[in-house]
Amino acid sequence: MRIFGFTEYGGPQVAGFLDVPAPQAEGDGVLIDVEATTVNPGDIKVRSGQRQKSFPVRFPMAMGREAAGTIRALGPNAPAGLDVGQRVFGSAAPGIGTFAEQTVLIGASATPVPEELSAGRAASIPVAFGTAHDALNQLRLRPGQPLLVLGAGGGVGSSALSLAKAAGLTVWGVGSAGKHDVITRLGAHHIESGPGWADRVRQLGTPAAVLDLVGGEVLREGAQLLADEAPGGCAGDAAGEAAGQRVRIVSAADPALAKELGGSGIVRHRTREVFARIAQLLAASAAPTWVSARYRFADAAQAVADVEDGHAAGKIIIRI
Repeated sequence: MRIFGFTEYGGPQVAGFLDVPAPQAEGDGVLIDVEATTVNPGDIKVRSGQRQKSFPVRFPMAMGREAAGTIRALGPNAPAGLDVGQRVFGSAAPGIGTFAEQTVLIGASATPVPEELSAGRAASIPVAFGTAHDALNQLRLRPGQPLLVLGAGGGVGSSALSLAKAAGLTVWGVGSAGKHDVITRLGAHHIESGPGWADRVRQLGTPAAVLDLVGGEVLREGAQLLADEAPGGCAGDAAGEAAGQRVRIVSAADPALAKELGGSGIVRHRTREVFARIAQLLAASAAPTWVSARYRFADAAQAVADVEDGHAAGKIIIRI
């Protein structure tokens, strides 16, 4: 079968189209014919070797970590309720990518695609929408409370804006001038990034919580915008968590710094229950998906380049 992948770690030059044997459905795996996949910043970090200590790679390996398609075969331990010929989406099995004609999904994550949902939108759920959903669950904000999203224009950021508005939150999104449309059209107040961005936030008020997708000094500045105390408390340690208090800072970009500042990283729950809940929101148009571009499989290199240059807004979808 054909994949867009890599045989060694490195920059864009190490990725290309390869002919490899088709994967097999083993254990709880679900083998699918891929209809659509997406590009995420994490895919580039895997290809570059930045995640060698935490992410298994089996060369040659396709890029990509999420996909939607039609079930071709089920592993012997695949979950009940799945059948050959059924359309599903989910997270890729360890060591297997999704920029491919076929891929294997983790059985526990394989979720039926609602009839109202396109393959591309379904494929956007596991990484971006899933991360945003889990972050919002950790923050546990009440309707009307203001959420500050740092790095609001990308895949996870735009998904967070969408889900936060669906939950009735007031949303402030920090992003470049070029991300104005995606941020405002998803119902958030756009705060232009760059010098003085924190002062622009202060003019709006005090956020109840911060969802960080940037890290570093931007996260430090964002933490300083929070009030000293917030209703419901703030958990930065085991004692706070045991008492049922919530965190007010979660970060996908810099979890170590978030913890230092009294928050945490994002605890992921890649399960069918979570993915099905998000899929129903998207299918009912309660939470819109912002797609900035759709590419054919033959143009996968350009799709990756769009994300790698840092200017892509929302999701980039590849149709296989």
